[in-house]
Amino acid sequence: MEITIVLIALLVIALFGLLFFKLLNWIIARNKRKLVALAMLSVVVLSVTINHLFFKNMHFIQSKVYHNLYLIRYPEKDQGILQAAIQEKIKEHIQTKDKIGERLTYTGDDVIYFYEYSKHFVFNIFQDAGTYYFIENEEDIGGFISEELGMYTQYRIAEFYKEPCATDSKLHCGEINYFYEGEFLKEEKLVFKK
Repeated sequence: MEITIVLIALLVIALFGLLFFKLLNWIIARNKRKLVALAMLSVVVLSVTINHLFFKNMHFIQSKVYHNLYLIRYPEKDQGILQAAIQEKIKEHIQTKDKIGERLTYTGDDVIYFYEYSKHFVFNIFQDAGTYYFIENEEDIGGFISEELGMYTQYRIAEFYKEPCATDSKLHCGEINYFYEGEFLKEEKLVFKK
């Protein structure tokens, strides 16, 4: 079955390659077509550049399945800004009384996870789906294709562990572990009012 799928995929790629070369030859045949193609290419490059520079702002997406999982789309490169935004989201999350959904498998209620939003190419059947899968789907720990958050450690950004405050019961306390490209970066204590 897999061989058939691979052969069909190779055939489709070959057909697209052939069509691309036919189109390229047709465009090169006349100067007007070259100018129109160049103008269209310029518009596409300009649109992508404007979109990338002005419309890709960082935002948090909470999983609809797991209340303690947030995906960060277009995370800031500046770690200070990113970490401050994560701390604000933690405060907001803890102060929310009604938590919709369940908690991630093998975790407690006092843990909040932050991962970078990732989505892989739709037509690649041999690749993992990406962290976006967990917005609307539960972890699939067994079977032919498994999807679990532990497969995406390179997208892990932060983990917050809430702890009881020994000094004052009117405060929330916890520890944040920050990660960069899946590698541990630093640990920080967080204390804020209830």
